[in-house]
Amino acid sequence: QRNFLRNKLLQEMDVLARNLANNCAASVIFGDHRTANETLESLKANPQVAIGIIYDTEGRIFSSYHQQETLDSPTTYPSPALLDAGHLFSRHHLDSIQTIGYGSEELGLLYLRANLKMIENTLLRYIGFGFMGLGGAFVLAWILASRLQRVISQPIEQLAAAMKSVSKERNYSQRVKMESHDELGSLIDDFNEMLVQIEMRDQELRNKQNRLDYLAHHDTLTNLPNRLLFQDRLRHAISKARRMQQIMALLFLDLDRFKNINDSLGHEVGDQVLQEVAKRLTNIVRESDTLARLGGDEFVIALEQNTESRELTIVAQKILETLSTAFHIDTHELYITASIGISLYPANGLTPETLMKTADVAMYRAKEKGRNNFQFFALEMNERAHQALFLENNLRKAIDNQELALYYQPQVEITTGKTTGMEALIRWHHPTRGVIPPDKFIPMAEETGLIIPIGKWVINTACQQTMQWQQAGFPPCKVAVNISPRQFRQSDLVETVAQALDESGLAACWLELEITENVLVEDVAQTITIMESLNSLGVSLAIDDFGTGYSSLSYLHRFPLSKLKIDRSFVQSIGGPAGNQAIVEAIIALACALDLEVIAEGIENQEQIAFLKERGCFYGQGFYFSRPLPVDACEQFLLQERIPKVFALEQQLLP
Repeated sequence: QRNFLRNKLLQEMDVLARNLANNCAASVIFGDHRTANETLESLKANPQVAIGIIYDTEGRIFSSYHQQETLDSPTTYPSPALLDAGHLFSRHHLDSIQTIGYGSEELGLLYLRANLKMIENTLLRYIGFGFMGLGGAFVLAWILASRLQRVISQPIEQLAAAMKSVSKERNYSQRVKMESHDELGSLIDDFNEMLVQIEMRDQELRNKQNRLDYLAHHDTLTNLPNRLLFQDRLRHAISKARRMQQIMALLFLDLDRFKNINDSLGHEVGDQVLQEVAKRLTNIVRESDTLARLGGDEFVIALEQNTESRELTIVAQKILETLSTAFHIDTHELYITASIGISLYPANGLTPETLMKTADVAMYRAKEKGRNNFQFFALEMNERAHQALFLENNLRKAIDNQELALYYQPQVEITTGKTTGMEALIRWHHPTRGVIPPDKFIPMAEETGLIIPIGKWVINTACQQTMQWQQAGFPPCKVAVNISPRQFRQSDLVETVAQALDESGLAACWLELEITENVLVEDVAQTITIMESLNSLGVSLAIDDFGTGYSSLSYLHRFPLSKLKIDRSFVQSIGGPAGNQAIVEAIIALACALDLEVIAEGIENQEQIAFLKERGCFYGQGFYFSRPLPVDACEQFLLQERIPKVFALEQQLLP
């Protein structure tokens, strides 16, 4: 009987050890001592277990449980004999060990010590009953044996079977039926309670895992699917379209000038705009469609039904119309537009990567066409994209290879013909493509950030060349250099200009920096600070292409400007519609009111000169005087004094 009870106990301890080892594995992996302690505390449900200890792979105690403080507790790692056998019986207790592992990796060791006192007490009762039964009949002995079998062995067997089932199936919803209220009944009740706790903890872990899975596949700002989830759904949509021999569409959407909102109003407002955009787009798409945010201000939509061009046009127009409604964020009223690129399966790509690429190319084509529109992908767009990439890669080497050059266009006092300045204009002499005009590569340089090193080179070169002309005896005149919006916002702009003047030896009064109107409306306070810092160097500032931007006349007087440049589009319309001529007159009048010089760009004929002189504009530049010239041709131009001769002739022709 003693061996029987020992074997039963050994089975229970074996099952219990395996379950606890499995439950403790996650705690050991993550070094979570608190959870490990809570798991070992469940041993309170088993009065026979006196000690539970978790050792790490280094033999250190990771967590422990002691039922009785007076009971001797091992202070060293389990003995080799115990490690070899897996369990050892002594006079008063049973020692058992179980490896804690994850897959094939060993994480540590679980040590359990069970008290044999309960078994010893039970055996003593058996012996007592036996001696008492000696005086009785064999029938009474049989009845007692049957009762003991039913009261002790059967519940233990049920408990052991339940433990094995839980260990095998990992179904913690199982329960052992309690038929008595003795010690075994209490043990069963505690075992059931342990299963309840494990089941609750298991459910909590599943909930956390589900939450982590959601976060891994969704954008935290808008709660839309992210790039990872979208690519998976797009892959399934393509697979379905392939099986059904259907067409599917991908819309790539990018918000126009969204960076301006972040820069001027802050990222908090920008985030609220993105959330509102997501809500509006969600209300447009169908349940069968997938809307996702790729990041930044980029959204994508996969359409699996009704993907004919007419239906796609309606969807794209509806998106643009929905976004055109004002966004009311805090106290701000904002207007957002978007550029949309559309690609089709299988015509424009057979894989998610290809469809995304072609839709992206189409989206950039929409931006090139003025933004706030949509474009279907066409093969020529791919060629254009390849050409743009080719130019970008070559532009990175252009400065080092000395392929960039400055041309200079004279600025003239139109009443005398005297050259008063030169505007420095960049040209790219490509080794295989010849001269590439700035409108083909400056926007790309602005977008990629290459405009920063290019801009520094332009300032340095223009200052050095102007100083060389002065040293060579040419009449001194200002040199005008264009500053891009991105370059203007660089923290080291003032330092760059000061260094260029210092290294070239050019006096600051001979340098004029031209900025576009749009720069003025982005963070007015910072813009004024930068302009005042440049002014303090002695550099003059001009607004280039005035009349085409969005500057506010209400605070134009606050900027430390010295000149307005009338955009060529207005000058070239002189002699045409009266409305355009009125704009030129208004700009000249505004410049006079603000005590600013005004210069007209793009002058091509004598009629324009006469109009400008009559309205009070006395400076100009354009093909009428000279095209942009390389350095040597510019020097010849100055030497031959071509402009005064032209003006002498024109003055004779004027009434």
